[in-house]
Amino acid sequence: MVDHPELFEDVTAALARAGFDTAPGPSRLRIGRRREGVAVGWAPGEGSDGPPSRGAREAVSGAAAVVLRECGYRVAETDDGELLVTPAAEPVAVAAEPGVAPEQWWG
Repeated sequence: MVDHPELFEDVTAALARAGFDTAPGPSRLRIGRRREGVAVGWAPGEGSDGPPSRGAREAVSGAAAVVLRECGYRVAETDDGELLVTPAAEPVAVAAEPGVAPEQWWG
């Protein structure tokens, strides 16, 4: 098994910065190491809490995928509905924000 400790820590930190609950405890979002990279998915719920609805899982997974892609990772959905996060093959260049455009007058 290939271990990706830095990738795991970076993915966890990126999701935490974006507002995802990544702390151990009641959060159903789980982040785990896989042979190919890091998996982001859902822990099953028990009792009256139950698992999140399909729509909620899709919305949160989609948001997590956007955050991780913006950080330069490759993100793919697995057959069991998790996100598989792997490092990008090439560094992702982030475009510099353009300077303030001069005010234009229309008239």
